[in-house]
Amino acid sequence: MPTDVFFARCADYGPALAEAVDRVFAHAGWGGQRPVAGKRVLLKPNLLTERKPEQAVTTHPEVVRHVIRRFKAAGAQVSVGDSPASTANLHNVWQASGLAAVCAEEQVPLISFEQAGVRSFERDGFAFSVAAPVLAADLVVNLPKVKSHSLTMLTAAVKNIYGSVPGYAKTTLHRLHPKPEIFGRLVRTLWQVVPPSWTLADAVVGMEGQGPANGRPIALEFLAASDNPFALDRALCDVLHIDVRRVPYLACSEADAEAESYARTGDPVAVGAFEVPSGAHLLKLVPDWLVRRAGALVWVRPAFSAETCVGCGKCANACPAHAIAMSGEPKRPALDRRRCISCSCCHEVCPVGAIRMTQSTLLRMMKVFKGID
Repeated sequence: MPTDVFFARCADYGPALAEAVDRVFAHAGWGGQRPVAGKRVLLKPNLLTERKPEQAVTTHPEVVRHVIRRFKAAGAQVSVGDSPASTANLHNVWQASGLAAVCAEEQVPLISFEQAGVRSFERDGFAFSVAAPVLAADLVVNLPKVKSHSLTMLTAAVKNIYGSVPGYAKTTLHRLHPKPEIFGRLVRTLWQVVPPSWTLADAVVGMEGQGPANGRPIALEFLAASDNPFALDRALCDVLHIDVRRVPYLACSEADAEAESYARTGDPVAVGAFEVPSGAHLLKLVPDWLVRRAGALVWVRPAFSAETCVGCGKCANACPAHAIAMSGEPKRPALDRRRCISCSCCHEVCPVGAIRMTQSTLLRMMKVFKGID
């Protein structure tokens, strides 16, 4: 049976947001037919890096505030936690995103996954660690920001759980599994160990273009909620005009796809256009043997803007393959092309939008030949 994905129109983060969240909660039944009194409820927003709410990189703090209030009113023990990109200063992220202020005002703990311990797993050929607070929760409330992504095309409900892998362990996994389809399978596998969850996606203002950190804010004007993160992301692909086959973490067997089918309920929503980047996902068009033998002709790499770069070195620190070094005076990033694994980690953490993922001429020609926008 298709999973219900509920949409609620919401024009802004002001008074309209409270009404929209009320409608979502009423539909989900939290505190009513789905009691949570006394249960440990962990809210997991997207806190990628040090950006202000209006930049649409992180889950808006007012969304988190309203969700906190409704679960507390239902008697739940609420906490908030995430693990930003490995090079981010956690306290700066909390302050810039507005989450520190919201959690203080609402009197709920704001947890550092890096300092809370982990549990290690081996599943489907992947070895990974997950933060202990995620595993200890009775309910994980997944609060992603809807954005484009240079590696996975879309980051929303499913991809947001990657933040449950603490700190530099995320960087290591990117190094071990750089190809989009393999990384997508890893993200799917993470969900095998997550406790029961519910997702409310922040798409009031999303991000398009060179996401997840350096694209453009776009008014999408809705919230979306579901018990099944995969069904929700498939519904988002429909709304945003994204071919689901191009999102690596949604690539799966026919049986899985059937289990992730959805039925849209709530408000009708429509998005005229949503730009996704032509990034590393294009490499899946190329056989592995050709990528290995024709690396000079088939590649996706970061390009650095000398005019915009501020020489902070975050790209070099974030690179899991150690392919970026700071050199010259003033210090600027230099790329060792032989080491680059097209993971987009540098692109994610650049605070000034000085990095753009680019493709080789041959890869761009293959894109045109196959009719990919």
